Amino acid sequence: MGKNKQIIIIILFALLLCAQTAVCLYFGSRKSGFHEDEFYSFYSTNKTAGLFVGDREWQEKEQYRNEFVVLPGETFRYGLVAQMQSWDVHPPLYYFLLHTASSLFTGAFSKWLGIGVNLIAFIINFLLLIYLAKTVGGKKSWLSAWLVCGVWGFAPAVISGVMFIRMYEWLTLFVLLCACIHVRAMNRKEMNVRFFYLPLAVTVYLGFMTQYYYIIFHVFMGVGFCIWLLFSYAGRAEHWFKRGLLLCFKYGGACALGLGAAILSYPASLSHIFRGYRGTEAVSEFGDISNTWERLHFFGGLMNDYVLGGCGILLLALIAFLGIAAGRRRMENRETYFVLLLACAGYFFTIAKTALLLGVTSNRYQLPIYGLMILLIIIPLFEKGLSGKHSRLPVEFLGVVCALALMVINLNKSFTGDGVFFLYEEEADIIAYAAENAHSDVVIFYNEASPANVWRLSDELMEYDRIYLVNKQNPEPLTDEILRNSNKLVVYVADDDDGRCGEMIFAVNEKVKEQKLVARKELWTIYQFD
Repeated sequence: MGKNKQIIIIILFALLLCAQTAVCLYFGSRKSGFHEDEFYSFYSTNKTAGLFVGDREWQEKEQYRNEFVVLPGETFRYGLVAQMQSWDVHPPLYYFLLHTASSLFTGAFSKWLGIGVNLIAFIINFLLLIYLAKTVGGKKSWLSAWLVCGVWGFAPAVISGVMFIRMYEWLTLFVLLCACIHVRAMNRKEMNVRFFYLPLAVTVYLGFMTQYYYIIFHVFMGVGFCIWLLFSYAGRAEHWFKRGLLLCFKYGGACALGLGAAILSYPASLSHIFRGYRGTEAVSEFGDISNTWERLHFFGGLMNDYVLGGCGILLLALIAFLGIAAGRRRMENRETYFVLLLACAGYFFTIAKTALLLGVTSNRYQLPIYGLMILLIIIPLFEKGLSGKHSRLPVEFLGVVCALALMVINLNKSFTGDGVFFLYEEEADIIAYAAENAHSDVVIFYNEASPANVWRLSDELMEYDRIYLVNKQNPEPLTDEILRNSNKLVVYVADDDDGRCGEMIFAVNEKVKEQKLVARKELWTIYQFD
């Protein structure tokens, strides 16, 4: 293409990326609280001594805050990070990245550390999607690539993925990188060590070490790719079947090399997959045929509402109509298209069968393929063969209109509705209240059946100078002298409040006369005693 045209295209993509990054930063500024898994991300990454819940014990702010930040002298402790993850059910790569960011800003606990790590992945994902859309779309497909990235980056589910301080944005990166490596090999009809086998092995290693779900996508991608090797690529030469089998063995060897290296460097992965609670749950759910339609409907509904603007059925109907209208005309890169389609369908089905059903937040599990699904929907609308010379309304025009409409619908849902989640804006007032009462004495009545729920309050507890932990099931009266002499107490009561905790406060402190409700939130009720 001409130099001026190339500059214009680069500027258009740069403006789109800047706009989407600005949107992510805007919603990041609105994020006021944390999901319990996000607390675990910081804790398992930056642990110092460990969090413990005692009974009738005071804890100073530094005791629990230090568990969520990297202290001087504790930077870049990747061995401890890996050990912490080995006790859970996840591989460690994402936590290495978050620990690196925390080590660069010692002593800081901030949502921006996690959002920043995710934004890096988001920008790389944007570039990978450009490459995929351009490669699959064929010649003169810059417009379709721009629209694919536009619909993807403004989708509420994708913005939410940047807000969620977990590994799913980086899982998306390695899923897209896996797709790029395969698509490049198919497009260029070449597989060598430097540009295919070695990058393939490295991607398998990094993807597996980020999230075990990566293997699901790669397996289906590999099946489609091997079919292509046997019947398309190898079929161009004599003895095509033997040559195809040899190529499949080489491909499998590169994948096995990356997977084997990951297992050797992180042996806990095997117990996570085959004996861990999430692994056994996933196998059980996958084997249950009765829940198939319910789960597919659930995850399909999430994608329709938070990625496709509620227009998924209409878009699929349009593509089917255009496919029939196209007759015998074939897509320019139909082989890569159908390999990607197989990989996405296989991943979507398997994840739908095995992932946790957690309402809208379950979007995170399908997040890695949302960009590919948008690509698979938009690219066919820009195939040259679909609009003939005498078409009054070119298909390309319909594609542009549909994609731009989707972008507007998604932005509207994000800014005016509840499309973007993991923000917890309702926590802002509670955090402000905690900051205003930072020097007050705080009592936490926790449930002995779930003491770890105390740490779901960590961001607001960090505002207080100290807290007093009490097992609400312990009938012994409170006798602490600090509580006895306090003029004001902030009291958190776990789960259902039967009034007994308030009676214990009035019994220990004769100065306080009034009990006022401050807020109710998930699992906790907050009172102020004056």
